[in-house]
Amino acid sequence: MEKIIQVISGAKGGGAELLVRELHKIYLSQNLEAHAVYLSGYSDPSSEKEVFLGANPRSPLNVFRLRKILKEQSCNASGNIAVHVHLTWPFFYVALASLGLSKIKLFYTEHSTTNKRRNIHLLRLLERFFYARYSRIICISQGVEKALFHWVGFALAKRLVTIPNGSRIYSLAERPSLTGRLPRLVSVGSLTSRKNFATAIKAIAQIKDEIGLYTIVGEGPEGYRLEQIIKKMRLEGKVRLLGWSDTIETQLHAADIQLVPSQWEGFGLVAVEGMSTGLPVVASNVDGLREVLDEYNPSVTLVNEPLSVDEWVSAIRKVIADIHVQGADCLACSSRKQAEKFTLGQMAERYLDVYRLA
Repeated sequence: MEKIIQVISGAKGGGAELLVRELHKIYLSQNLEAHAVYLSGYSDPSSEKEVFLGANPRSPLNVFRLRKILKEQSCNASGNIAVHVHLTWPFFYVALASLGLSKIKLFYTEHSTTNKRRNIHLLRLLERFFYARYSRIICISQGVEKALFHWVGFALAKRLVTIPNGSRIYSLAERPSLTGRLPRLVSVGSLTSRKNFATAIKAIAQIKDEIGLYTIVGEGPEGYRLEQIIKKMRLEGKVRLLGWSDTIETQLHAADIQLVPSQWEGFGLVAVEGMSTGLPVVASNVDGLREVLDEYNPSVTLVNEPLSVDEWVSAIRKVIADIHVQGADCLACSSRKQAEKFTLGQMAERYLDVYRLA
C-alpha cells in the first residue's frame, strides 16, 4: 500500500479514537505515507498529516467531503491506498464516498460485540451491502468476530479477521500498603448505559465504609443520572465523577483496584491500561473482556451477572482480601504480564500485514 488513511468520527476519546491517534503516530515514525481524517473537531499546530472536517459526524454531507479527500489522494497515488475506517458513521459514509474510485481498498475495524441496529433484522441486508464494500473487516476480539459472523453470514465470513487491540502500556506504579488505610477504586469510560457504572455505584453504597474513594473518569449522556444516584445514596464523599481527563495514567496510579462493569465490551482497552500499571481488575464476565483479561489470572476477578449489585459487592471484597493476603506486588506482577500481551506496536504490525495481503 502506497498510503494509509484512517477515518474516524473525531479525535477526542479513549477507545477507537485513541487507537487511531496512536496508530497514526506509529506509522509516521516508520516513515509511512500516513494520514488521519476526523469528521469532527479542529486541527492544532501539532497536527501532522491530519485533516479535521469540523463537521457533525452524523451529517450526510460528509459523504461529499470524504469523496473529495479520497479522490484527491487517489489521483496523486501510483499504487493502492489503504483506507481504514472506524466507528458507525464513517463506516457508512466512506463506503459511499469511495464508490467508483480506483486504487482505494477499504478496511473496517469492528469495535463492539453488538449495537442497536442489530435489533432490527430488516437492516441486515442493507448492512451486508456496506460490509461487502470492505476488503477486510478487522474484529478486535474473538467475541466481536463471533457476533459479527452471525450478523453478516457466510458470504462475508472470509473477510473477517481478528486482531486484538493494542494498548498504551503505562509505567508500573508503586502502591503503598493498605495497612492503615482504605482502598481506592477507579473506572475509566464513557458515561453511557452500557458501561453500567450505576450498578458499580450501588455496590459502593453497600460497602462505603470499606473503601476510601471510587473515581469514575469519563463523560457522556449518563452523567446527570449518575450524579442523582450519588446524591440519593449520599455518596458525595465516596464516589467522584471526574469528567474526561488527559491524565489517565495519574488516575490509574492513584488507585488500588479497577472496576470495569460493562454490560458488553468489544475488547476492554481501559482494563489493559489499568493492568499495565499493576492494578487488579474486577470486570464483567462478558465476551471481549473475558478473553482479554484471562479469567485464570490471579489479579482478575470476573462478575458473572453484571447487573447484580450483590455480585459486585462480593467481588470487590474478594479483591481487597486478595491484596491483603497475596500482596499488591504479587498481583501487580500478574496484571503487568497480561497487559504486555497487547501492545500498540504488535497491533500496528498486524494491521500492516492485513493491508499488504488484501
